[in-house]
Amino acid sequence: MTLKVCEPMPDAAYEAVVIETFEKKPLRTVLMIDDEFPTFSDLAAGESRDNAKRFRQKLLATAMYEGFKRSNMICDIENGIVADQSERLRKSDLVVLDYHLGPGENNSEQSIRLLRDLAHSKHFNTVVVYTNEPKLDDVWLEIISCIRGGWSRLPASLTDQPAAEWERLVEKELVPESHKEALMQFVARGRMGDIEPSIKSVLTGELEEREIATDILDIVLEALLHHQLGAIARDYSKLPSIGATGGFAGGVRWIQSQNAFIAILQKVDLPEDRSAPVDEKDPVGIMAGLRKALLAWQPNLVQILVSEIQNVLELDALATADGQLQKSDTQTALWYYLLQSLGTLDLERPPDVSAPIISIIDKVLDGIRQRLISDEELLRHASDALIGSLRETGWTSTDWPTPSKRLFEGARKLARADGLVDLQQTIFRLNTFFSTEDFARAHLTTGAIFRSVATDTYWVVSSPACDLEDRQPGAYQAWARSIDPLTAVVALRLERYPRVDRALKDATTGKYIFLEQSAGDQKAFKIVDDAGVPSYEFFFAHNRGRITRNGARKVFTANRLFVNEESPTGILSAEEFEIVQQLRDLNASRTLLVAGQHLSRIGVDFIKMPA
Repeated sequence: MTLKVCEPMPDAAYEAVVIETFEKKPLRTVLMIDDEFPTFSDLAAGESRDNAKRFRQKLLATAMYEGFKRSNMICDIENGIVADQSERLRKSDLVVLDYHLGPGENNSEQSIRLLRDLAHSKHFNTVVVYTNEPKLDDVWLEIISCIRGGWSRLPASLTDQPAAEWERLVEKELVPESHKEALMQFVARGRMGDIEPSIKSVLTGELEEREIATDILDIVLEALLHHQLGAIARDYSKLPSIGATGGFAGGVRWIQSQNAFIAILQKVDLPEDRSAPVDEKDPVGIMAGLRKALLAWQPNLVQILVSEIQNVLELDALATADGQLQKSDTQTALWYYLLQSLGTLDLERPPDVSAPIISIIDKVLDGIRQRLISDEELLRHASDALIGSLRETGWTSTDWPTPSKRLFEGARKLARADGLVDLQQTIFRLNTFFSTEDFARAHLTTGAIFRSVATDTYWVVSSPACDLEDRQPGAYQAWARSIDPLTAVVALRLERYPRVDRALKDATTGKYIFLEQSAGDQKAFKIVDDAGVPSYEFFFAHNRGRITRNGARKVFTANRLFVNEESPTGILSAEEFEIVQQLRDLNASRTLLVAGQHLSRIGVDFIKMPA
């Protein structure tokens, strides 16, 4: 059985979900930025000869403003960008941006810088780049090249023969001219395999004519593409690369990068015949063009689900809608919990009070989570997107891809990641996503994974979370109270397992923890040995296990017990440890079970037969 290719023929229900999720629900405010549009302040200042010359597109601005107003969207206009306005721009749901904002005529520097800022912002921004530039492919290529950045990595990192050949091409001025179609096909996903074979053949032919050896053709070609894209991206080529994908098929040009979706549209003139029929809500086709771009993007189910959750959070005010939190007795109860957790404070020198606040945030989030998973409209949207996406595959019940590798191929196509990820990378990501998360606590808790910076040894906390609370132990906990502010912590030592691929094949046994501290750095650790026995150790965390920062690292200090020749009775040695990640709730609870079973095991008298 062969897996059918996902054709770009979206299901009608899927299209409706995309428009609802990315256009109708989130786009409520619009900011138009064009140096030829008058602002409301300019209009209030009255007409003048200079204004008439500068604001040549006043009628277009008026028509667009009236159209957005009829669509019940709050609209504002700016004709320049200054530094203190950047936060205001990020808070606009839709930005309609002139491509040539300056400085100077036909200069796009200001617009490019703004687009990069919007991609990095915490708020998701939808942008329409609206331009008089007739060569829209050039506009698309410049924007995506500048946003992605990182092009200076090649040819700078070439070594050996490829490096020598590149130097020869440069010294003898033999570097081939750029091929726009190849650059566009490559930069869309950053993948050499996306370049059409006929175009790639032309490029490799040019390199062969320059006596580049066959076995290094692809290496030198990729360096050439980076070099040419770096020339387009200018100084942005030296900045760290960020994720960006795009498309240009059928004249629909779009770019998606982090928290920005960008559609690129040609400016159109208003019809001279004012009696001609026009869409009063969209007189120049801004929203129609944006809609085409969103559908061409084809966001996958996960992207739709995350955006729809964000829509629900913003539109339905889930946190403030909790009736319990509106009640005076609930608010008093939470204050009582805070005061009890804090104990006596010296307000002249207030301590870190993050821990009890995080506990309350956790309780609020539990309520939000319950309302999200019971939101009927959210579930309906996600279901429509799921079924619509599956219909694109053309699969039927008789040829459904049941073997796991075929299911992976299907998942990769449905995620629009064909050729971008492999099986091991995907299964590793699945295991890390389901089991670990970023550490976001103010103190140690069950399931916290930490390491010794000195020895690169890893452990996971397996003490009950209630024993690790940032508060003085009760009077009945005599020993714990006597050593306060030291906190006794039980941790399981993690044994590094070198074969990540083998660990993944055995992942369902629960013997392993999978970590990825940096991109591509896959690690597997055994939490128990082959007999199911853990290696546990006691630590004595300083300052009740509170987490502090050492530069970018989250750290804590704890005492460990050592025995050596100089101290045969043992010595406590203080050491700084770095927090790595946090096991999710169920996985963290399982470490309690592993440690508890071992520490409470019962030995019975059996003698095995000698070999």
